[in-house]
Amino acid sequence: MYAQTMKTTKNLTLASSLSLLAVSVAPSSALVVMLSDLAPGDSLLENYINDSFSNVTEIRHGNWANFAASSDAINGTGSFAGGGPADVVIIGRSLSSGNYGSGAADGYNGLAIPVVSLTSYTVRNIGDRMGWHASSTTTGSLVAGAESTVTAAGAAIFGIGAGAQDLLVASAAAADTFNGLGATGSVGDGEILATVGTDLLAVHWDAGDAPGDPAAANVATFGGPRLLFNLDNDPNTGNNGANDIANMSPLGLQALTNSIEFTTPLTANAVPEPSTSLLGLAALGLLARRRR
Repeated sequence: MYAQTMKTTKNLTLASSLSLLAVSVAPSSALVVMLSDLAPGDSLLENYINDSFSNVTEIRHGNWANFAASSDAINGTGSFAGGGPADVVIIGRSLSSGNYGSGAADGYNGLAIPVVSLTSYTVRNIGDRMGWHASSTTTGSLVAGAESTVTAAGAAIFGIGAGAQDLLVASAAAADTFNGLGATGSVGDGEILATVGTDLLAVHWDAGDAPGDPAAANVATFGGPRLLFNLDNDPNTGNNGANDIANMSPLGLQALTNSIEFTTPLTANAVPEPSTSLLGLAALGLLARRRR
């Protein structure tokens, strides 16, 4: 069993941040998301981002693995000048992870804006990737039943209970095992949010936290918040993105959405709740019944 000592100061930070979220003022607006993967436009992942967060005004979707070549998209210059600088970077699941190796993508580790990776293939240390965790990836973890173990830190961010939870599903018979969890290894100062078996499903780092492998990451500490939340895209064909979101349960999607909202300035769409007028009518109905 993967053991981790929870850090009291980090837990207080998480709790304080959640409290601030609950009483926050009007959310940020007009946010630009850089989505880096090879799936075509109008993919499940791109639609999920647009549909799940209320303040996304632009998604720059392309293969942004080469940090140095992506300066215009990051800084809002050249053909991207109208949208302004990017506010969030999201690394998708449909990609060729070799493009993120040999230091090509390490520049993202120093950015002050939040960076989210939806696959350990890009942020492992094996193959000189981005070094968020000091291990490689695993394949073959069974996706069945309550396969995920949510930590106390994960429960606070996901908005669900700690312990065994069913966050993942198989969209086809050939997809009953997870391809690409983070193998057990150091995550530096990160907080593990959820595991599958002994492997990493989700990890969060605050700005200033050390990555699991600083040498591979090419930074001693992260310039801004970082989130790893592994998606399983089996059995995708040609990185088409057809299963990037489909292999998650409703509870898993809730966990993903809440963790992205926690890590970034993106504001999740509110879940509709009964209005006060409806609640008042319900109360009047109960009173009428009692008077009969």
